Amino acid sequence: MTKENNKQQHSKKQEADQDNDMVLELPSVVDGEIIPIEEIEDPIFADKIIGEGFGVRPTGKTIYSPVDGKVEQIASTKHAIYLSTSNNIKLLIHIGLDTIELKGKGFTSNIKKDMIIHRGDKLVEIEPKYIIDEGYNPVVAVVLLNRLNNTEVSVYPTKEAIGNETIAFKIEMK
Repeated sequence: MTKENNKQQHSKKQEADQDNDMVLELPSVVDGEIIPIEEIEDPIFADKIIGEGFGVRPTGKTIYSPVDGKVEQIASTKHAIYLSTSNNIKLLIHIGLDTIELKGKGFTSNIKKDMIIHRGDKLVEIEPKYIIDEGYNPVVAVVLLNRLNNTEVSVYPTKEAIGNETIAFKIEMK
């Protein structure tokens, strides 16, 4: 099976899962190490104050959309993206800790509010080395903002995730 066929099958599976409102598997949003959200060095994420999710210590530069949906908002500094899906899943992708202070330096993106996006679409390009050199942690948090009733989540930590391929997080709606 080719890599392209594998991606197409994942995309078709995700569409079926979204239609059934049963299981949604999210891939890592960037190449790197998938970690439980509790390991992110910021209590807002680690204590799940805004929601359940996972983190990625990036080794790659491309941040991909983990879902088909819509861009609800992107920060002017490109460090935070809010996404929603047709089955009312709301996600935050937050790149780095306190990286708002970089005022967009080290981040490049062409996406805009209300854009329709698909799983695997490029959302943002980052420069992890620049972020680190400026004294910031480049960890990427992916947070489920609206945990619905009877929803269970699972995180799949792994040392070497491939962005848009390695499954990082599963949402089961019962």
